[in-house]
Amino acid sequence: MSIKTFIFSQPDKPIVKEKKEIDQTYKKFRFEIIASVFISYAVFYLTRKNFSAAMPAMLTETSLTAEDFAIMSSIFYILYGAMKFVGGMLVDKINPKAMTGPVLIGVGIVNILFGFSDSVAAFYVLYSLNAILQGTSFPPMAKIMASWFSKNERGRWWAIVEAAHNIGGSLAPLLTSFAIAFSGSWKMGFYVPGAISLLMGIVALFTIKDRPGTLGLPNVGQWRNDPTELAQVKASPVNLSFWQIFVKYILTNPLVWIIIIGDMSVYIARTILNDWPQIYYSQVHGWSLIKANSIISWFEAGGLAGGLLAGYLSDFMFKSNRWMTGLIFALALCICIVLVPLVQDTSYTLTAILFTIMGFALYGPHMLFAVGCLDVTHKDAAGSITGFRDCSAMSARQWPVCR
Repeated sequence: MSIKTFIFSQPDKPIVKEKKEIDQTYKKFRFEIIASVFISYAVFYLTRKNFSAAMPAMLTETSLTAEDFAIMSSIFYILYGAMKFVGGMLVDKINPKAMTGPVLIGVGIVNILFGFSDSVAAFYVLYSLNAILQGTSFPPMAKIMASWFSKNERGRWWAIVEAAHNIGGSLAPLLTSFAIAFSGSWKMGFYVPGAISLLMGIVALFTIKDRPGTLGLPNVGQWRNDPTELAQVKASPVNLSFWQIFVKYILTNPLVWIIIIGDMSVYIARTILNDWPQIYYSQVHGWSLIKANSIISWFEAGGLAGGLLAGYLSDFMFKSNRWMTGLIFALALCICIVLVPLVQDTSYTLTAILFTIMGFALYGPHMLFAVGCLDVTHKDAAGSITGFRDCSAMSARQWPVCR
């Protein structure tokens, strides 16, 4: 394989396989793809949230301050959102394999270098570099999911992929806390996730696939005989330039903007509930690092269940109607956010229960907005719409509350 073939998406090959062989190939590749995307996404999240999990220890062992962390977080989300848009545009033209594996390797190296660093300036630079790499992590996965899983099944499969960041988010505070506690140094909270990312990056180079047509297979709508997928393909004209697709099917699409506004609300709540409780409960209430970080694990565990249920409900009960499903979850989230301040000073158990329910209620709409944007735009714009949505929604995360 040449470098050009590895980097750029190739033209479709003629279909010469028999139906039985096509079925076997599809099933084999879909299993490899869903496993690779799932683990890769979990590792990306692990190597992103370990920063927040290690921060309480870093605030006491280094010259880093809470204000530094707030500024670093703002810089992170600005760069992360911008690179999601850039990554989305790139991946619609290149092979997703050329982004996922190398980026995982790069993230692993950055984490390891972070552990070797001691100066605040180095922390700023490496945290920013991590944001740039992490920003290009998800658009390739969106393209892969849109290419290999059809519309009337995409909710449940996407929910499985989205569950990966709940698992990564649950593992990050626990793995980081135990690594720090075992070693006695915050640095091990970066060495261990970094090594895992390096290993998964090498695996992804061999398991991630481009769209089915490049492998001599029919598109997934034809293979599954999914009328909703075939209708979307039919409504997506070929031979349009990137700019034509972007303007007509994304920029001037009112459904896309409704999704973005809803997603911004979810991202605001997610940032507050995911990045700051460890610091708040450890510094204000005197909780241990493991106890404070466990709140985030409960939050992510609830999100795992909520995202999976939302995907299945939207496919089966609501017939791919992502919006009615999301409304139910959003109402539950609002109720829990109101209740949290009432129990935070009285009971760890009640706080953990509320964070679990909030995770359940938040990640339902979060998953549905992600898969829903693919349902309403051009079939060949999966990366671009994902990057544009995330970049726009990320603007809501740029100004953290540090008081």
